Amino acid sequence: MTIKHTRRTILKATAATVFTTAFIPNLVWANGPINIGSLTPNTGGGGPFGPTITAAHKSIVDRVNAAGGILGRRVELFQNNSETNPETAIRAARKLVDVNKVKAIIGTFSSSVTLGIMPLCQEANVIQMCTSSSADIPAKDKKGLVFNFQALSPRWGKAIADLALSNGYKNFAIMALNNDFTSSMVNSFVETVTAGGAEIVNKPFYYNGGQASYRAEVAKLIEDDPKAVFIPSYVTDFTAVYKELYRAGYEGKVFTVSIATGSKFKKAIGDAANGILHGLPVPPLESEAYKFYLKLQGLEDTGNMQHPFGTAGMDQISTLLLAMESAGTDDANEAAKHIWKVSNPNGERVWDVLEGIKLLRAGKAINYTGASSEIDFDDEGMIKARHFQLWEIRDGQDVTIERIQS
Repeated sequence: MTIKHTRRTILKATAATVFTTAFIPNLVWANGPINIGSLTPNTGGGGPFGPTITAAHKSIVDRVNAAGGILGRRVELFQNNSETNPETAIRAARKLVDVNKVKAIIGTFSSSVTLGIMPLCQEANVIQMCTSSSADIPAKDKKGLVFNFQALSPRWGKAIADLALSNGYKNFAIMALNNDFTSSMVNSFVETVTAGGAEIVNKPFYYNGGQASYRAEVAKLIEDDPKAVFIPSYVTDFTAVYKELYRAGYEGKVFTVSIATGSKFKKAIGDAANGILHGLPVPPLESEAYKFYLKLQGLEDTGNMQHPFGTAGMDQISTLLLAMESAGTDDANEAAKHIWKVSNPNGERVWDVLEGIKLLRAGKAINYTGASSEIDFDDEGMIKARHFQLWEIRDGQDVTIERIQS
């Protein structure tokens, strides 16, 4: 028997409890699906984080579809692996735009991937949502279609520098992976530590990833015997760089970004990793939104950071679908305008997409509050504030040193 659902029965479904959704058999959809592209770094430099972003996108889409979709339509998610590689990502984005006819591409991680697909998305009027940090991202968005759920790299540099200064480090040498992510981060780090009275003992320089050896670069980095070094990079190249640093007998403090020191790094380096200090934007661990994310993904709340990019994945797809519901259309230009509206601080706070849909259909303003951060965008679509945390590796574990907001 086919059951035909009215708007009233669909609204009832959206009122389901937080972790159960109404099962709607043989749902008759009003129109064709709303197509969304998920382009995540499931391998390559972002490989440790991509699968959690992918899973978050899927869990929210499944949750919304089980409760009746949005605008009376099913959401269709097309998942692709960017490989953290701009060439691969551009090919995937072309297929998503031309073949799958997506209204948005969400989940890009590295700045080179986000920037690489941007001309295509701008031309096709496709919304982009990313966790990328290049300062070039807002400058190259000419249509107001790009929304970044990550702090830009100058804020990473400033935050890590502030954390370094507050922990007493005043003498640095710097080298970094040569990409969009690190260049403006290094400039901000230098500006912040020197303003705080620290000394940079070398001329910061950049190296190319994928080299067979980094011995010459490491020798250049430590030739003036700095008390600390800052090496922002990705896990693959940082693993090789750090091995050279350890072989060289360097005894100063090593600072990097946390995306370079995940489980693969710790496994490869072992006890030699002890003492490395690393920083990362972190979710608000005490928030109800973060706890909601953990439960949705079947994770136990340990009090420690989990899934820093998976949380952003939930926030991306939730914000996008709420904006389309608010706009009454999946047209990208109109929906983009409503992304600011559904994160309006004057609205009713929600973190469950279903509760947000229910309130919107009741004519109420909402303030979507994210699991990764407060979802509050500036005029350029960049997230306004993130928490940053500094850890030290001790016996294979990350021990919290300090947390700040930047």
